[in-house]
Amino acid sequence: MKRHFFTPVLLLLGLFFSIGLVSCDEKAPDLSKKERDPRLIGAWTYIGNRPEQILEGDKAIEFKADGSCVGFGYPGGKRLYYTEGNNHLYIFVYGSGIKLSNWTYEEYYTIEGDKLYLWSSKEKMLAGKHDQAIAYERITTP
Repeated sequence: MKRHFFTPVLLLLGLFFSIGLVSCDEKAPDLSKKERDPRLIGAWTYIGNRPEQILEGDKAIEFKADGSCVGFGYPGGKRLYYTEGNNHLYIFVYGSGIKLSNWTYEEYYTIEGDKLYLWSSKEKMLAGKHDQAIAYERITTP
């Protein structure tokens, strides 16, 4: 009799555990209505005199019209981007695997002609010190 009691209890505990795991799943934010600076669209290549200071994934980046981007040395999977105010760039990176969750990275940028400058903070960007930025040159346009 006790044997039949434990089977439904174990099934019920398994169900609650499964629901708990599914509810922890992180979803990507809805970026379809977010602003995207059309000047970013295209492929960019790193220019500078110290390429050893940047990660391999940062040497070439590409922003696509569908909101995805390629490059950037951030760990994870697929990348999406959006902008705010024509100088604030957000890169959403899907997590890959159990140990790595979704993450959004922030950069600040300016575009001068065919050159893109990325800074890690708004203060550095506003100071206009191009030697403190990661510089890229456009190699393709949309």
